[in-house]
Amino acid sequence: MVAMDWSEEYRSILFDDQETVSCTESNLKMIPAAFCIPKDNPSRPKGEDAYFISESEQTIGVADGVGGWAIRGIDAGVYARELMSNVQDSVQDEKKKNGVVNPKRALTEGFRYTVSQGSSTACIITLQGEFLHCANVGDSKFVLIRDGKVVFSSPIQTNAFNSPYQLGQESDSPSVAAEFKCRVEPWDVIVAGTDGLFDNVHETELETMAFQGLVEGTNPDLLAKEIATFALGKATDPFVCTPFQIEAIQAGYEYLGGKYDDITVVVAFIKPLA
Repeated sequence: MVAMDWSEEYRSILFDDQETVSCTESNLKMIPAAFCIPKDNPSRPKGEDAYFISESEQTIGVADGVGGWAIRGIDAGVYARELMSNVQDSVQDEKKKNGVVNPKRALTEGFRYTVSQGSSTACIITLQGEFLHCANVGDSKFVLIRDGKVVFSSPIQTNAFNSPYQLGQESDSPSVAAEFKCRVEPWDVIVAGTDGLFDNVHETELETMAFQGLVEGTNPDLLAKEIATFALGKATDPFVCTPFQIEAIQAGYEYLGGKYDDITVVVAFIKPLA
């Protein structure tokens, strides 16, 4: 695997397991919702993405089963869904036992019980006090939007262009997961998703949609649906400029338009407690 080239911005927010949380009391709450659009594939109607929302534990997660397994007749979506279900169970157990959720530890425990064939990316995010804590493997990610501007974009992990790190019995383990945290404020908007979202939608477009959503009083459910639908429109447009097109050209490939893929979007508003 290639070494990660973290910028100074990201180095300043990386943390180890000993820095779990200094203060978990907060007057903030994460209000999440999700929307998924699987690819049109009769043999895999559920697609290869997965997610979970544990609102009581203030934790969300997204995963993207790696499609290359289809060559071996394996539906990686089964792996992704089992992984997210197991991680959600681990999140709930962590909260009961420890009072806080450590995303990497929950991911590690969920991975240990996942036995299906396949592999998957994973991004686990929890709100603790005034900070988001995240563990990430691969190219699923999230952005934090404040006052219509992205103030944090989680770094991804790739071996090469379009080749993400991936969890699986024949692939990577959770030990490779990057951990980071960022401070949140009331009325911040979290947009998390798989690469079906971020390969097709520019962060500036997410900024606009999130800001309009707050101004118009849109709830997270509707905003997640609007973002996913917008991403699908770009994914199926052969002429639109997309982040994937830009990255492909930078990597030396000729590419034009969107990248058709499963799309999973989780939107969460950071709201003050009444």
